Amino acid sequence: MAFSSQLPENAVKYKLFPLLERKSSNKSFSNSTSCEIVAETYISKLSGFLDRYIWQNESFNLRVVDCTTDSDPYLEGMTCFEENIDDEWFIVYLLYFLTQSDKDLVVQVQDSDGEFLLIEAAECLPKWINPDTSTNRIFIYRGELHIIPMAQNPGQITPIPSGVPSISNAVAAVRRYSSVTRASDSTQEAIQRRIKEYPFKIDTNKHRAHCYLPCSVAGILMEDPKLIPHAVKAFYLRDPLDLKACRAMKFFAPETRVMTEVVFTRCLYAQLSSQMYEPDVRTGWNLPGVNNPLRKAHELGMKLACGFEILASNADKMMNVEGSAEHDFCNDVRWRRFASNLKERGYFRGEIEGSQLYNRLMLQAKDFYLLCLKKDTNGNVDPGARIRSMLETLNINYDEMKAAEKLLKPPDSDSWMEITPDALDSMLEQMSHKNYEANVGKVITDGLNSFVNHRSDIEGAEIPSNKQKNKKQKINFDPDAFTDAVNTILDFRVPESDDDGSSSSMSGYSDEEEDDDIGTGEEINCKKGAGSKYKNIQDMKIYMEQMDRELAQTDVGLSFDRVSLQPSELKDSTDGNVADINEEEEDFRPVDVDLTALKNILESYSSQQGLPGPVSNLFSSMGLQLPNDLDS
Repeated sequence: MAFSSQLPENAVKYKLFPLLERKSSNKSFSNSTSCEIVAETYISKLSGFLDRYIWQNESFNLRVVDCTTDSDPYLEGMTCFEENIDDEWFIVYLLYFLTQSDKDLVVQVQDSDGEFLLIEAAECLPKWINPDTSTNRIFIYRGELHIIPMAQNPGQITPIPSGVPSISNAVAAVRRYSSVTRASDSTQEAIQRRIKEYPFKIDTNKHRAHCYLPCSVAGILMEDPKLIPHAVKAFYLRDPLDLKACRAMKFFAPETRVMTEVVFTRCLYAQLSSQMYEPDVRTGWNLPGVNNPLRKAHELGMKLACGFEILASNADKMMNVEGSAEHDFCNDVRWRRFASNLKERGYFRGEIEGSQLYNRLMLQAKDFYLLCLKKDTNGNVDPGARIRSMLETLNINYDEMKAAEKLLKPPDSDSWMEITPDALDSMLEQMSHKNYEANVGKVITDGLNSFVNHRSDIEGAEIPSNKQKNKKQKINFDPDAFTDAVNTILDFRVPESDDDGSSSSMSGYSDEEEDDDIGTGEEINCKKGAGSKYKNIQDMKIYMEQMDRELAQTDVGLSFDRVSLQPSELKDSTDGNVADINEEEEDFRPVDVDLTALKNILESYSSQQGLPGPVSNLFSSMGLQLPNDLDS
C-alpha cells in the first residue's frame, strides 16, 4: 500500500504533485524553489479555513521533498488526528479544494489503513481493486477521484496495463488520460457524502461552553485559543507525575478564577467533560454542589486549568528533549539552499568536505539553522514553552475579566452527547446507505420462500442469488421423483376414519399394519397410471389438512396464526370425509403459513437485541437485511 504501511496509527499522509515551470538550467534548485513558492500559495489559499479550524492534535502542513531522481520535487504533509476522524476528512476536503483551484495538481492521500477513500466507496468499486493492485493508482485530480484502471483482457484500453506504476508515470497518466481514469459516479458520490458538509461543518462542529478558569488561563486562551487541544490532551493522558503538578498548581492557582467562554470542538469537549477527577481539597478548588447549575462550568474550568498546569510544568523537560531531537537535513530543501549559500560565500574557508574543521563549521551552521527555524513560527515551539513565555509577557487585568462575565452569552446545549435509540437508528441507516422497502413483511416472506424452495443437497442449502437474472430462470420439477422420495422417507398412509368421521390415528399406521397389505385407509403410493400423480397430490393435501386440525386441538395450535375465511370458502375447499369434519368444527381455519413464519422470525430477531444471531445471519446470507425498527 505504498507509504501507508509506514504510517503511525490515526495519521493521514498526503502528497501533492504540482506541475512546475522550469525557468533555469539549474533544474534541481529552480524546481525546489518553485515548489516552495507553490506551497506558500496553497497555504495562503487555505488560510481562511485553517484559521477557523481547531485541530485535535496536529494541523495541516506541507513541506518540499526534493527527489534525487529525474522526477520533480513535490509537497508532502502528515497529520496525526488521533481520536477525531473529522480532522482526516477535513484534510480530504482541503485537498479536493486545492485540486479544483489548481487544475494541474494531482494528489495522493492515504492513512494507516491504506486507501481509505476506496474503503468509503467499497460497494461500488471494480472487482480488480484490492490492496495489492491499487498501489499508485488512486489519486485526486480536479476535484474528483481518479483510479488508473488495470487491464483485465488484451482488448481493454488503459494507460498503465499492469504492475505497480512509478509515481511520476501514474501522475502523468492521470493528467493525460483523465477521462479514462475518472472513477464512476457512484464512487464520486460516496466520497462527496463525507465532505459535502464542509466548510460549514467547521463551525457546526464547535461547542461554546462556560468555564470557571484562573484569569491567567483565560488571558492565554484569548491570545492563543489553539492551545485548547494541547491542554485537553495533557489532562486526558495525565499520569501520577502530572497529578503531582495538579496538586501544587504552581502556575495557575484557583484563587483568581473568572467565568469565561471557551470554544472547543465537540470531540475535545466530550473528552474533557467525560473525565472523572476529584481535586485535592488542599488545592483550593471549592466546587459547588452537584445539583448547582454552575457545577459543570466549575468542573470544566478546573480540568482545563489542570491541563495548562501540566503543560507548563513539563515545559523544561520538553525543551531538553526538543534540543536533542534529530532534524531531517537530507530532505530539507531550505537547509540545502542555506548550506549552498554558505559555501558560495566562503564560510567553509576552502576546507575539504569531511575534514575536522569542515565538520565543526558544519555543526555550527546546523545549530544556527535550527535556532532560526524555531524562531520562525510558534507552531514549532512546544505548547508548554509557549504558555510559560506568555505568562511572562501577557498583561492580564483581573477586574476587566470579572466585569466581562456579565456580557457572556448562554453556552451551547450539550444534548448532542445524549444519543437516543431513534437517533442511533437514523445514524446507522445513513451509514448503511440502504433503502428498505415499505412492506417489510413481504420482503421477509418472499425471501424465506425463495430460500425454502431453492435447491439443497447433503452438503447443505444453496443460498439463492438476489440478482434479477436468476429470478427469470425456470425450475424443473419432477413430480414422480418427488413422490418417490417422500414415500421412501416417510412411508405415508392416509389416516383411517371411523364411522363418525373422526380420525382414529394421527400416524396413519399401527404395528399391525407394517406389512404391505392395504388396510381400511387408502395407501399413498406411486403406482404408475394416468391419475396417480394427481391422486398423490390430493392425498398429501388431505393428510396435511388433517394434521392441521389435530394440532389445532392442542397447545401447539395456539401459536399459529390462521387465515380468515368465509364458511362458503371452507366448504368449497374440502370434500368427502373432510367436509364432514368441517361441519362439526365450524371454527376451524387453516394455518396462515406466511404470517406465522413472519411473526416467529420477527420475535426471534427482536430477542437478539441488535446482536448477531440465527435470524440476522440467515437473512444476511440470503441477501436480505432487516431494518432496525421492527416494532410496527
